[in-house]
Amino acid sequence: MTDTNKTLEARVREAFLLLRDLPGDLEAEDDPVFTTEQVNFLEKRLYEVRALLKGETSSQLYADITLYVHHLLAKHQQIAAIWSIEDVTGIRPDLTEDQAWEVLEQVRDNHDADWGISYTTLETVADDLFSIAPETDDESEA
Repeated sequence: MTDTNKTLEARVREAFLLLRDLPGDLEAEDDPVFTTEQVNFLEKRLYEVRALLKGETSSQLYADITLYVHHLLAKHQQIAAIWSIEDVTGIRPDLTEDQAWEVLEQVRDNHDADWGISYTTLETVADDLFSIAPETDDESEA
């Protein structure tokens, strides 16, 4: 096995370890119906898995911190959804890290607790703060 394959294998193993925290009620079904929180959870895990497979060290650090925080909260029977600037720049790559942090602060301080925080929430707040994202070539061809 080449060093590249060993590295990829290690990243895939780590990605699966991240997925071990899936809530128990997400068991396989023919046509599962997911709540908004479950969809958001799965989306975040998908981004983490993609980042691991790409070998992005900052995302790896984020994943490690996320797991640590979730384990710490579990000891106190608490939960939290963790969002990062990578989540914001993933949907608005035109924003700087400082702008992405401003979006997160705004969302933290003003989100609707009945609806929670989602990628749509992040995008809406980013658009409100920094105008609509510029159109990409993919969008103009559609």
